[in-house]
Amino acid sequence: MSTDNLSETINPYVTQLREEGYCVLENVIPSDVVDSVRDEVETSEADYSAFSKDNGHWTRNVISFMPGFAEHLANERLLGVIREVLGPQVRISQTEYKIRPPHYQLVRAYHSDFPYDLNQKWHITQPFPTAVIGITTLWMLTDFTTENGGTWIVPKSHIDLRNPRGKEDGIGDRNPLEGEFQATGSAGSVLIMDSRIWHSNAENPSDGRRTAVVVRYAPWWLNLELFGVNTATIPGEVFDNMSDDVKLLYEHRAEEREPTVWV
Repeated sequence: MSTDNLSETINPYVTQLREEGYCVLENVIPSDVVDSVRDEVETSEADYSAFSKDNGHWTRNVISFMPGFAEHLANERLLGVIREVLGPQVRISQTEYKIRPPHYQLVRAYHSDFPYDLNQKWHITQPFPTAVIGITTLWMLTDFTTENGGTWIVPKSHIDLRNPRGKEDGIGDRNPLEGEFQATGSAGSVLIMDSRIWHSNAENPSDGRRTAVVVRYAPWWLNLELFGVNTATIPGEVFDNMSDDVKLLYEHRAEEREPTVWV
C-alpha cells in the first residue's frame, strides 16, 4: 500500500484514537486464517503454563509459543496507526494471554495500563503527561460482543487528570462508570487503546470461550527493564524464524542474538 493510500485508510482511526482514546481496527487477521490463529493461541496457553511452572513465571516470552499469531503484529495498517501516535520507532513491551472460559465471573477493575497503572511501583505519577507513552492492543480472536463480555471502556478518559485507582480521586475501580460501554468486534479485529484510558476486563456470561491476546506497544525510548512481565525473553532459534518486521518489534528480547537496531 502506498504511503498516501495508507494515510487515507488509517486517518479516521488515528483521529478516533486521539480524541476518544480508542478505536477498533477490523480484519487485521484475515477471516480465512483467524480460526487457525485462535487454535494456536488456545493450544499454546497450556504449553506456556507448563513451561512457566517448570522454569519460573515470566522466564519465556509468551510470543515464543505462538509464532503464527506473531506474524500479524507488524500489520501495516495497525503499525500505521500506532506510529502516528508513538512515533516511527516502536517496540512491543508486553504480550499476554486473555482467554476467558464460559460463565467467567468478574467484578470490574478499572485501571490504566503500564506505565500509568497506579497499583504498580513503576508508574508515572499523576497528573499524567499529555504525551502518549503506551498503546495497548487487544486482539479479538473470537467475536467480542455484549453477550460474551467485550472490554469495558470509558471514552475520553485518557485525557482526564483523575484515575480510578487514584487514592484521592474518589472514583473507585470496581464501580460502573458514567459513559462506559463494551468494545465489540468480529474475530480478527484489534481494539487499540491509549494506555491511559480507563478500561476493565469483563465477565463472560456466554456458553463459549472468549479468546484474546493483549499486546502493548511502546516508543523506542521507554524503559522496559522494570519487571518480569516485560523482560521475559525469546529463544534465539525462535526469534530467527520471525519475519524481519516482527523481529524489529521484539529484538530487545532475543536471547543470544546481537542487536542490529536497538543499540
